[in-house]
Amino acid sequence: MLLSTLFIAAAFPISPESGTPAGMVLIHAKDQSFMIGMDTSDLYKGEPRGGWAYYMGKHPVSFTYDFYMDSTLVTQGDYVKLMGNNPSGKNTGDLRLPVEQVSWYDAVLYCNARSKRDNLDTVYSYTSLIRKGQTAVNIDGLAFNIKKNGYRLPTNAEYEYAERANTTGSHFFAPDEQNVNERGNEYAWSINISGFTYEKGGIFTTTVASKKPNPWGLYDIVGNVFEWVNDWDAPYSAAPEIDPIGQASGPEGKKIAKGGSYRTDISGHMRIGYHYKWTPESVTGEIGFRCAATKPN
Repeated sequence: MLLSTLFIAAAFPISPESGTPAGMVLIHAKDQSFMIGMDTSDLYKGEPRGGWAYYMGKHPVSFTYDFYMDSTLVTQGDYVKLMGNNPSGKNTGDLRLPVEQVSWYDAVLYCNARSKRDNLDTVYSYTSLIRKGQTAVNIDGLAFNIKKNGYRLPTNAEYEYAERANTTGSHFFAPDEQNVNERGNEYAWSINISGFTYEKGGIFTTTVASKKPNPWGLYDIVGNVFEWVNDWDAPYSAAPEIDPIGQASGPEGKKIAKGGSYRTDISGHMRIGYHYKWTPESVTGEIGFRCAATKPN
């Protein structure tokens, strides 16, 4: 007797209220396109080309799939439940604060742990892991497949597309560049209102979803903390791309983080096409993350 095996793709636990995985927003990207990146016309007078961010190769990007994104940053409470520790520098007992002081590798491990919790595929695979205390500082043999049914970090292209939310200006809340800071205060927890000063330092995050979401329901997509994305920091392509996942490596060995933070301004650091870059083992009170997932066909 011949036996056949039926393989069923892992299914995300769907919330009956929203029709999406709990805490996530469905981003309708399939068959859509937008302009990613920045070029010299997007720079302020005298601003260098390069430095912290690459401003090269503004070009069209299109997608062949829809994806989910967390509506909020991963909180300290979320992280503690899955990983069993709270690395955050601002550890006050308020578990609605965003988790920070997580390396890029820590964020990857969280994504895999979340996939395992929900009986999904793990997007990231690796051969060995190195920790320094509780922090993951290196992962050897790391590979990923964003088409797997599991949680992961968003790609840089996904982040920019979701943040832009069909707007065309440098900021989703200020299409004409007028009153950027005043408008941005409604959406972004920034140096304007956080109380941070460079003289006194410190971590001045606030509880997630304290400000207004962008038009697609994403809270803190700018401000509060920078967010790790999947891509290495490297010059953008000058040609149109479909479903880009970034370069295989970065010339400085750094990963992209998007969105600005409690210690940055709105007009410059929170432009949609702008990013900072840190080595993946870096931990700072200025960086957190949110998860994304490819919507199964």
